[in-house]
Amino acid sequence: MKKQLFQVFGFWMGLLLLVAVSPLLAQQSRDVTFQVTLAEWYDLYLGTNTVTFTDIAPTVGQTPGTVQIAANENPVDVRVFAIMVPASSLSLTVTAGSDFHTTVPASTVSWTVSGAGYQAGSLQAGTAVTVGQWTGSIFHWHEGQLNFSFLRDYVNQEPGTYSIVATYTLSKI
Repeated sequence: MKKQLFQVFGFWMGLLLLVAVSPLLAQQSRDVTFQVTLAEWYDLYLGTNTVTFTDIAPTVGQTPGTVQIAANENPVDVRVFAIMVPASSLSLTVTAGSDFHTTVPASTVSWTVSGAGYQAGSLQAGTAVTVGQWTGSIFHWHEGQLNFSFLRDYVNQEPGTYSIVATYTLSKI
């Protein structure tokens, strides 16, 4: 009987101890810190990677002068996409790597534009020229078209086949 009493007493003491300690065991908490890094994103689309011009014969009977020759690929679609800090401005520039030839400067290539924020201009060898600029938003989506032309100078441009590379750069300013 003593043994049974001791077992019953031990059971109740164990249960009491478990009940007294269980709130400590049942309530544990841990803090978790969540962190996210949201990157700025930029994307530039140009509808072609080659622009060509087909020469036009000068008018017979007139002293040859200059003529604007439209690019075969006109119009060229351009699309700018960016997600960035809203206090920043977005800029699209183009830089010609060189002149075509000593008698054919890069600036003989010019463009007109359509689309908000795009700007007309002409290539410059070694100098960035603004093609578009936008401000005031986190999300940018700007579509437009560039219409290229070449200024043919029959008197001063030496005949030949010439090419240059121009680099378009989309950046935050």
